[in-house]
Amino acid sequence: MILKRIHLSHFRNYSDASFEFIEGINYIVGKNAQGKTNLLESIYYLSTTKTHRNVSDEGLIQQNENYFRIDGVLERKQRRTDLRCIVSKQGKHLFVYGNPVKKISDFVGICNAVLFSPDDMNLFAAPPRVRRRFIDIELSKLSKTYLSYLNEYDHLLKERNAYLKNENISLDFISVLNQRMADCQCVILRQRSRFMHDLIELSHQFYQYLSNDQTKLEVVYKTFVDLTLDDEALKQAILNSYDLTFQRDCLCKNTEKGIHKDDFVILMNGNEVNEVASQGQKRTILLAMKVGIVKMIEKIIHDEPLLLLDDVFSELDSERRTTLLKILPKNIQIFITATDFIDEKFDRLVNKIVIETRKEGGM
Repeated sequence: MILKRIHLSHFRNYSDASFEFIEGINYIVGKNAQGKTNLLESIYYLSTTKTHRNVSDEGLIQQNENYFRIDGVLERKQRRTDLRCIVSKQGKHLFVYGNPVKKISDFVGICNAVLFSPDDMNLFAAPPRVRRRFIDIELSKLSKTYLSYLNEYDHLLKERNAYLKNENISLDFISVLNQRMADCQCVILRQRSRFMHDLIELSHQFYQYLSNDQTKLEVVYKTFVDLTLDDEALKQAILNSYDLTFQRDCLCKNTEKGIHKDDFVILMNGNEVNEVASQGQKRTILLAMKVGIVKMIEKIIHDEPLLLLDDVFSELDSERRTTLLKILPKNIQIFITATDFIDEKFDRLVNKIVIETRKEGGM
């Protein structure tokens, strides 16, 4: 899959801008605060309908404007696909070939993009919700089933929490909600756990290559039930958990147990990354994870995703830059931002895009 061009209207600091891209490496150069990251963010939004930054959709709209619009043209096996996102204060509208898409799950995955950003460095120290969001975004690219069950669970969780605020609670209705939520969670838990273990196993290989050491990477997925149980026993364990916390849920007007509280921890030689890893090691782990996700997408859904690398070379010495360029998949389209064009030997065609005289800005 190749992103041939993108057009931005009132997105961040871009009033009206178009960019053409090539199959190889698209090297986006410019001074700080010119909009390089904003360009990558627009591509990522076209992929996930979300921003990777801690900001609402409205925060992406250019100052003094009422909406933003992203138009992208993809090419896959010589077949063209037109995508469009229009976001205003009233809502989000998605289009494929100019036709409106009702469900986000029917849009996500058409343009698969994997992003490395300096903001990712917070992954290990951030609250659990940030790591859950990481899983949800990356796994949704691989499995529409996962995205469907996750959306259903989120809807049921909101319904259950709202119902718990009533004075009179119907045990029969709560039981129906619990059953449906347990069914969703069985699927979500299995897929999350398998995804993280497969990702870290794959990332471990790339990490050793990038770092040139024998550090062992592992992951521990932390949830409220025993994942070694078979499917029937797992569902029953979830239902038992609801029974045990029901009185507390009624008192707090909130659902205490569930996959909305899950977390994961990555280990280096048996120790938590956040406690023992240097900033350089964390950066290398994250880069290895991003390449691992690319490989998983290629293997599972047989698609070549876009790889977006924001400011990836800033803290890498020449040797590690060369190693990274060697490890990057040769068959995918890559976007790299930097303040200067590095003097390295690229083994594929490079398109240099210069961004200048722009100022960062959203709402």
